[in-house]
Amino acid sequence: MTDQQYMKRVLRLAKMGRGHVSPNPLVGAVIVKNGSIAGEGYHRQFGGEHAEIAALKAAGSNAKDAVLYCNLEPCSHWGKTPPCTDAIIRAGVRNVIIGMKDPNPLVTGSGIHKLRNNGIKVKTGVLENECKTLNAFYSKYITSKLPFVTVKMAQTLDGKIARKVNTRTQLTSEKARLFVHLLRAEYDAVLIGKKTAIIDNPLLTPRLVSGRVPARIILDTHLKCKPSLKIFSTAELGSIYIATGSQDAERKEYFRKKGIGIIQLKTDKNSFLHLPELLTELGNRQITSLLVEGGVEVFTSFLRERLIDRIILLIAPYIFGEGVNVVDIFSTNGSIVKLKDITRKQLGQDYMVMGTPDYI
Repeated sequence: MTDQQYMKRVLRLAKMGRGHVSPNPLVGAVIVKNGSIAGEGYHRQFGGEHAEIAALKAAGSNAKDAVLYCNLEPCSHWGKTPPCTDAIIRAGVRNVIIGMKDPNPLVTGSGIHKLRNNGIKVKTGVLENECKTLNAFYSKYITSKLPFVTVKMAQTLDGKIARKVNTRTQLTSEKARLFVHLLRAEYDAVLIGKKTAIIDNPLLTPRLVSGRVPARIILDTHLKCKPSLKIFSTAELGSIYIATGSQDAERKEYFRKKGIGIIQLKTDKNSFLHLPELLTELGNRQITSLLVEGGVEVFTSFLRERLIDRIILLIAPYIFGEGVNVVDIFSTNGSIVKLKDITRKQLGQDYMVMGTPDYI
């Protein structure tokens, strides 16, 4: 097998930690000796042993003079666990093949430097783009202390999300809904606007798959959400927040007593919540990734503010002719929003398009 093939195995292992390791990165490790895999492992949960340690334990004495593959530069500092570089050196590993350097500005390059200083050959950049894509959440958060923002919207072929304003229209198939629940289990937090909360009355849980319940956030400028919404009866499943600009102390205290967190935000002259402030607040809570599920006003606001890192469109095979557009009219100051790095996938009868927004 080639370095690239072993790194693909490393990436498959690393993905098994999705939804369990945040704010840490997703990491896998494979140890190869004499052309055979001697041990492998992945980072299973936050605070647990790192992938390299799991692989070294699995390999035992076979780690001596072996090659270790990992998608991220091994750590060389004390955190919740000891430095992985020390364990690699003690085990007598001969070569280390790395997918990408750790983007943490306090760490980057130090692990590689330590390994080389102890006589270990190090090669970097194997499947680097794939490694960077896998840990996009971690890279954004560790360098900015802001969450990675993905907006997910479902629409028809002619760009409609509903037949009429303030009505719920089920567009996508069961396979697409399963995909959305997998997304929810992967992200640290899920966000909707007040209108979506009232019209759809969702729980925002990944109930179709096994996985953790993300923090759930409702944007409600004037704190008008009804306490009877289903989501407010599930605070025991995971954190729920209302982001608001309201100064109604009595109403805020009412929600707090029900176990609902309040995130106080500024509003602009048009009574829009200050979304950059929201992202800062979420980052302060170690929320590294945010899935925005709608609706139109929320999607448009994030797009207008240029706060989106990834867009996912689920396109259903219908043409409404009239109805509610997926995006409101807004000024781009002469720019056009174009998706780049596009991924496409069939989900039952629906079509998923995912990419990075680029203002040109």
